[in-house]
Amino acid sequence: MRAILALLAGMALLILILLLSNRSLQHDLNKAIQQHDALATQLHQRDQLITELNQQMQQRAEAELALRNNLSTAAQVMQSREQERQRSLHDNPQSRLWADAELPADISRLHDRPAFSSASDYLRWLSGSQILPGSAQPSAH
Repeated sequence: MRAILALLAGMALLILILLLSNRSLQHDLNKAIQQHDALATQLHQRDQLITELNQQMQQRAEAELALRNNLSTAAQVMQSREQERQRSLHDNPQSRLWADAELPADISRLHDRPAFSSASDYLRWLSGSQILPGSAQPSAH
């Protein structure tokens, strides 16, 4: 009888150990399922981001192509205008004389300014220039 009781106690202990082990394994399984779900969500978000980036890349490529076409068109228009200007200078001696004439000194001076390395350099140069008279004041010339 003692042997049966010892055997029953051993089996009860074994069942208790198996139940605790089962509970631990269930906990590990639930944790693994949660990690799987989190990874699946991250993967889905990554796929969406890749899709969005591919769409943006396609849009930028299309915009770049449109800009290149516009640049090409603008260059052609500029070239045709320059050719037309050259033709008008060649055909009309009065226009040629006007185009070859020197600008007045005051106008030429507007083009004289140093090269600036920053906006602050430009502001310093600008503040050092002569102040223009107000619109209510007559000019000195």
